[in-house]
Amino acid sequence: MTLRRIERLQLSYISAIDEGPLDNWPHFFTDKCLYTVVSRDNFDRGMELGVMRFESVGMLIDRATATQHAAVFAPRIIRHLLGPAMVDDTGEGYRSRCNVAIYQTSPDGDTMLLMTAIYNDLIVEQDGVLKFKEKRVIYDTHRIPDSIVYPL
Repeated sequence: MTLRRIERLQLSYISAIDEGPLDNWPHFFTDKCLYTVVSRDNFDRGMELGVMRFESVGMLIDRATATQHAAVFAPRIIRHLLGPAMVDDTGEGYRSRCNVAIYQTSPDGDTMLLMTAIYNDLIVEQDGVLKFKEKRVIYDTHRIPDSIVYPL
């Protein structure tokens, strides 16, 4: 049952990014949270410096708002493909890891692989609802082909 709930959380999460509205994206997180996008090389060396880092829902809301209304970039379509999740109960929540491939389609219709990565998440239950306390997007790709605009 827990695994199905976590899979549903992951699918709903990527749907908010892929299909929108992006305003829903921050609501998948606890108020105090960690969302980071970091290279596997940095992560393996214990260096959490990444291309994105947010530590609260307020920061995530700012990013979603800027992405939709303030940022100037060519519109694109993002599409996630998820592998099955491996879940462990840590006593503080659920540690979930799953592989992800993220594609991006440009306005001219060209689709390219943006990155392959692993979601390394800590998921907790608040008032009967599962939420991300931590979401680390640890990407394998050495050269990201474009700037990262949308959340991953």
